[in-house]
Amino acid sequence: MTKIYFTRNNGKFTEFKLSGHTGKAESGKDVLCSAISATSQMAVLAITEVAKVKAEVEIRDGFLSLKLSEPTKETELIITSLFKTLQSICEKEKKFVKLEVRDDN
Repeated sequence: MTKIYFTRNNGKFTEFKLSGHTGKAESGKDVLCSAISATSQMAVLAITEVAKVKAEVEIRDGFLSLKLSEPTKETELIITSLFKTLQSICEKEKKFVKLEVRDDN
């Protein structure tokens, strides 16, 4: 199962983490896992390479995280888009993906 965590501070997204593989299909053929990974990596690149916002990023097999010290309009738009996309996937694939939002106020 893939577990996805988003963290908000004062209503703004400051962090997201994904861990684990969905297990819906065998490695290399799991389209669900690939979709989650590709979408999340696109958000990381949009923040760090396109918007040029500094962030702590870690990517390794079965794990991806991004943490911002200070959210911006651009990062809020990107992370909210990622959240909505992953939320939509999770609604259809509850057996394989879990999404949680934590408020850090």
